[in-house]
Formats: sequence, C-alpha cells, structure tokens
Amino acid sequence: MKKILSDKYNVRQARMEDVPLIHQLEQKKSLHYHGVPGFSLARLQNEYETPGFEIEKSIHLVENQEGKLAALVEVWDESNPPVHPYVWMSVDPDLENQGLESYLLDWAEERTRQVLDRVDPELRVAMRTHSDQAIESCGKAKLTAGMKLIRHSFRMRIEMEDPPPKPVWPEKISLRLCDPEKEAYAVYEVDDEVFQDHFGYIKEHPEEGYKKFKHSMTGDDSYDPSLWFLAMDGEEIIGICLCRKYGLEDKDTGYISSLGVKRPWRRQGIALALLQHAFGEFYQRGKREVDLGVDASSLTGATDLYLKAGMYVLRQYDMYEKELRPGRDASVTSLETSE
Repeated sequence: MKKILSDKYNVRQARMEDVPLIHQLEQKKSLHYHGVPGFSLARLQNEYETPGFEIEKSIHLVENQEGKLAALVEVWDESNPPVHPYVWMSVDPDLENQGLESYLLDWAEERTRQVLDRVDPELRVAMRTHSDQAIESCGKAKLTAGMKLIRHSFRMRIEMEDPPPKPVWPEKISLRLCDPEKEAYAVYEVDDEVFQDHFGYIKEHPEEGYKKFKHSMTGDDSYDPSLWFLAMDGEEIIGICLCRKYGLEDKDTGYISSLGVKRPWRRQGIALALLQHAFGEFYQRGKREVDLGVDASSLTGATDLYLKAGMYVLRQYDMYEKELRPGRDASVTSLETSE
C-alpha cells in the first residue's frame, strides 16, 4: 500500500541547485549524531555529478510548508547491470519516527523497480541500503518495510600520538608515487582487479568503470596525486594505496579511499607496508587521524589487517536488502564467486 504523507509536507524531485540545501541537512545529521560536519559541499556536488546519475530522477525531497528540507531519499542505479540499486535516506533528526522514513522507502522501492526492465531476466535484483547504526529510526523503518539486515561495514580510524612504524617491504618490492596524468587507467585496472574479491562487486564495462573511478577519485578538492602510492614488482603495479587529503567527516582527518594488492602478491606484508607508509605520510603532514571504510566481514581479511595496524572501529553501518526479483546473483558473494 502506497504511503501518504501528512499535508504539512510537500514533495518534489531534486535539482542541482538544491545541493547546498541537501548538504545542510546532511551536516545537521552528522553534527547531531557524531559532532562532526561530515561531507564537504564539494564532495557532495561531485558525487551527484557521477556519470550516469540523474539527480532529477533519482533524488526525492520532502519539504515543510515553509520550504525547509525535512528529508530526502536517493536511488543509485547507474551501475551496469543495476542488479543492486542502492538507496540512501536522510531525515532531519528533529523529525524522526513521524512517518517520513516509511514514505521515503516506499518511494525508493517504486523507483528501484524501474531497473527490472534493464536487467537480464535470469539475474537476481535486490535493492540495498546502509544505515548508520547510531540512527535507530532508520534501521527500524527498513525492517518494517520488509528489508533484511544482511551485513555490516565499518568506518575505521587510527589516532597517532607518535610516528607510526616504518614499513618493511618484501624483497624486490618497491614503492613509488603514481603519475595520474599517465597512469590513471592502469591504476583503475589494478583497483578493479583487487576489488573483484569484495562482497557485492559487479563487473562493469571498463570504459564506464574508468569514467566513474576517475570522476570519484579526482573530481573534488580532496584529491591530491602526491597521496597515490604504488607498490611495484619491477615495472608492474601490484598494489595501490590511494588516499585523499581529507576524509568524509572533517578536514583534519586523512582518508584512504582504496587499498589493495593483487592476488599473487598477497600474504607478504605488502598491504600492511602500504598502510603504514600512508600513515607516515599523513603524520608528516600534521594529520594525527586517518580513516578508511571496510566490509566488516571482508572476504580478504582486510578488517584483521587494519586492527593489526592499530586502527579501531569508529562507526558501524548496517546493510539491508530487499529482493525485487529472484534469480542468479551476478555479484560477488564469496572468493569462489569472484574467480
């Protein structure tokens, strides 16, 4: 049954000129729950300009009678194939548990069902979403809407009072900076290869994948090519550590966006060495905190690596799913399905 909002609210589709208003809502929520400003306006703008994402079709706004933004929901279905359309929902902390969550999820499900005609009928389609565990109203609404809690992810952090340990590199493995002007595509290929061993990975056409990778990694003021580190075996890139000069929550915290090592070179300490090198670089730049995101049940054991390196769990996010159509799963669910 379609959810109906109270007449004290108006609804409409978002436009690019609404991004500052959306940013204000996200910032209010982040400050309310965690005491930090959260995503910068530049990062949010860049995200909404992702190739294939159409803000007018995919972001639904709820406003009060005075035109103040009360809540929103986003549907990300730009992947090809869009077997797991992704939903993000935000509600003003002062308006939680008043029916906005159920209305937004109802709209999102109707919107995600539009992908069914774009996906091979033999493939399973399920909408997925994350909730900050601290926002209880959000998780509760998703369970009420028939979604299932299937997984967790962590925001992890290291706090450095002293310089971190110097990395120890295996014999014949060296480190150098990336030259994104010449090597961006090669780095994308390594990034895509190592993340084939991550839950939920879906293979895309390289041209489409590269456009999104480059846009996301270089499109805003957190980009700094002097923080792109490559592990080399001779002339071959065998590992990457791609960092941003500030994180998702505030500009005083460094951020590691992508860390991975190709399969034949794993279990040699290379990932730990890359991580420690990044920590050391941030420390030299005056950053005492560094964050990254990780699947809590990482198929490659990344969570254990980060704990070993001195990181701890800062936030937990819960992943929910609702199956829209049964079928064969096109995404990675185990190391076996990634081969």
